[in-house]
Amino acid sequence: MSWWSRIRNVIRPESHLDEIREELDFHLEMEQMSGFDAREARLRLGNTTRIEEEVREMRIAAWLESVFQDVRYGLRQLRKSPALSLAIVLSLAIGLGANTAIFALVDGALLKPLPVDDPDRLVMLEWSSVGRYAPVGRVGGSPRIVEGGRMQLPTFSEAVYRAFAARQSAFASVIGFSSRTSMALSDGTGVTEVGVQYVSANFFTGLGISPILGRSFLEEEDRRGQEPAVILSHRYWTGRLGGDRDVVGRSIRVNNAPARIVGIAPPGFFGLVIGEWVDAYAPLSARSAFEPALAARPPTGGENADWWVRQAARLKPGVAASAAAVQAAGLFRGLAAETTGTELDARLNLLAEPGRRGFGSVATGDREARALWILMLLVGTLLLIICANVANLLLSRSVVQQRESAVRLALGATRSRLFRQHLIGSAILAVVGGSAGLGLGYALAQALHAMFQTGRDAGNAFDLQPDLRMLAYATVLSVVTALVFGLAPALRAARADLNDRLRAHARAVIGDRMRLPRLLVSTQLALTFTAVVAAGLLSRSLENLNSVGLGFDARNLAYATINPYQAGYAPGQVGPYLDRLKQNLEAVPGVLDVAVLDARPLQGGGRGTWVSTPEGPQIRLEDGRPNPAAEVNLSSGSADLLQTLGVRILAGRALEPSDGPKAAVAVVDQRFAGRYFGGRNPVGEHFAMFGQSMEVIGLAANARFLDLREETTPTVYLPYDPTRFLPGVIHFAIRAAIGAEQLAAEVRRVAASLDPAVPVTEVHTQTVLIDRTLRTERLLAFVAGGFGLVALVLAAIGLGGLLAYAVARRTNEIGVRMALGAARADVIRMILRDSMGMVGFGLLIGMPAAYGIARFLEASLFELEPVDPFSAMSALAVLLAVALTAAWLPARRAAGINPVAALREE
Repeated sequence: MSWWSRIRNVIRPESHLDEIREELDFHLEMEQMSGFDAREARLRLGNTTRIEEEVREMRIAAWLESVFQDVRYGLRQLRKSPALSLAIVLSLAIGLGANTAIFALVDGALLKPLPVDDPDRLVMLEWSSVGRYAPVGRVGGSPRIVEGGRMQLPTFSEAVYRAFAARQSAFASVIGFSSRTSMALSDGTGVTEVGVQYVSANFFTGLGISPILGRSFLEEEDRRGQEPAVILSHRYWTGRLGGDRDVVGRSIRVNNAPARIVGIAPPGFFGLVIGEWVDAYAPLSARSAFEPALAARPPTGGENADWWVRQAARLKPGVAASAAAVQAAGLFRGLAAETTGTELDARLNLLAEPGRRGFGSVATGDREARALWILMLLVGTLLLIICANVANLLLSRSVVQQRESAVRLALGATRSRLFRQHLIGSAILAVVGGSAGLGLGYALAQALHAMFQTGRDAGNAFDLQPDLRMLAYATVLSVVTALVFGLAPALRAARADLNDRLRAHARAVIGDRMRLPRLLVSTQLALTFTAVVAAGLLSRSLENLNSVGLGFDARNLAYATINPYQAGYAPGQVGPYLDRLKQNLEAVPGVLDVAVLDARPLQGGGRGTWVSTPEGPQIRLEDGRPNPAAEVNLSSGSADLLQTLGVRILAGRALEPSDGPKAAVAVVDQRFAGRYFGGRNPVGEHFAMFGQSMEVIGLAANARFLDLREETTPTVYLPYDPTRFLPGVIHFAIRAAIGAEQLAAEVRRVAASLDPAVPVTEVHTQTVLIDRTLRTERLLAFVAGGFGLVALVLAAIGLGGLLAYAVARRTNEIGVRMALGAARADVIRMILRDSMGMVGFGLLIGMPAAYGIARFLEASLFELEPVDPFSAMSALAVLLAVALTAAWLPARRAAGINPVAALREE
């Protein structure tokens, strides 16, 4: 008989037994037909029950049947004590759901590869040199200093990319693409701001993906002079256009330039930067059509000095990334020299970085990544607390079932069978709890992700759709959890004392028979203390950040963001437009001050450059690299910027309307004066910047513009010049005495009345922007506080439940004590002493663990030491209060025992 038939007979035992009985009846009928009566026929056939059992055992997988029997036994146990089962399932659902939710975030942000074909063979090409390559006038991305003092950069010029992709032979294919750029897209339903990425014609084919509608780009579409083609993302197509299948071939406008939709990207594909969704893809050649102002301002050295194209390459089978990069390095150096017309430094090198997670993914050391690992640690601690709690509940049930286990052993059951039976019961609980936790985890992951993304652009999001990775994690975690909390009860059941448990009564003393439950409760209290300490540290750190001095007045301050370049404005037209819009905004009732500025404070948008004075740090180090100590932050704004922000002028004067955009004057802050002028009054002094001498006309108080946590970079305030920097967004700082919603409506109305083609993309108050800056810290504090509260509740349930069970088991002992003269207060003290013993042992374990987790949190704390006495003492006080509250009810119940009734029961 085949194994499948045996397994089927186990799954359908009733049908199998019916078949055996029918066969036996057939044999009896044959005997009777041979001339024997019914009695003789039965005697000739033999014991039909024995035959039935032998045949059944031959036609089934006996071990599988026993497993099914154990599963049915476990399900009966769930129905037998529904309250206990529900409490365990809910506890596991919370613990497993929380862990699944945080894993979904960690996986989406730090682990999951790009949604492309064979991402492990994808590499990102970058280049490095000793110092910056002089002919490169403009570089996209963020250069970084790597080992040996080399500068590593991620972008290439368009000419270098096209020639390199056409001539190279080291890689199977090379694709080019840009960073995502915000643009205004008009699709017939209105104008909206979208994220656009320029890509090479082979972008989709090189990544191994195909549009679900339409087609990929053609080579001839990536040539200047052609009408730009656009491939829309699946998210934009369904969210904005309702999934209309007739959009392919439709004409739209991007930054007021015509373009044609040729395809729809597949669902789930967001681009090559994890956490950043692209709404529309356009050929590299479309840049001159969509951003003519940018194309009209090539850097010094011409168009070939504008290095803005990123490169990704697919490795050939069996070729290592380092070997391919070495092979292609000579071609790259030759093309760089050829396109820039400059003798090349031989130290220019090509690098092939792993590309399975794309460009710009969240790095392990980033603040967001550190926050996610902290959350993983917290939910892991919570799950351990839940496992200890569930193990105690199951241990309590196993004590009740020990007499039943002893009877089973007496009837011939093996101890291994009892062990397996109880472990399978725990596995059933884990499966039910894990199934509920999977759904809860997905919902919780979405909620936490929404908090994590608060205030960020809608295009910044991680892919958290349920997949096999999340299912596999939840499954493995459920199995491990079942082993963790089910092992102790299963071992206890398998080690049941046959002789002792068959007695009618078995005395149980808490100090003798409940050592393991007490240890589990102490461990639970230790983990709870650790979780509460972590919650206290993160909450205090957030409080410190909220109370930090900004150096400017954040009250009643808001910012409106526009981008006239998206409407086709040339740099020379922007200045007059800004002046008119500023005048119109100042006329709005309730508006007190309005100023133009290029970057909002505390949003990471500052512009850096290097300056020098005879007595300050020099711009370059001896090896030619830029000197970090000479870097300053530039804040370019209109004359009334400092007044609008509320930054105090300590000496000299602020910028005035007479200080034109090209005026070589500046206001500096106290940090600048201290670093470059020895702390003396700098008014009237000069410093070198942009190759010219700048005069200091005023000294301003220090303000935090770059980072709320630490501000050490000096700030220089310059007159606003629309032609000074690359075309991009422009902000209006508005101080108003009206509400935020009313102000936003007025700003949009005024901007639309001046030019409806220039949309107001954002209106945010300074308070909202600060909240956006603190979203990671707020998420950590909120989640840690929530988990700490859950841990305290579980600890109270665990301690109180164990003490209540112990009181019930010691009823006769307490009755004897009270009959011999013990007072109610003595009984209460005895129970509280037992509880404090467990708390004390838990603290003994928990203090080193709390110290360890505090050290782990050190990098995420602001103006707070990991060893914080206030946080530790607060956690200790809260834990003691919860423990005493949990122990008080069992203690009062013990004190209320009637000694006569207890002795009569005995």
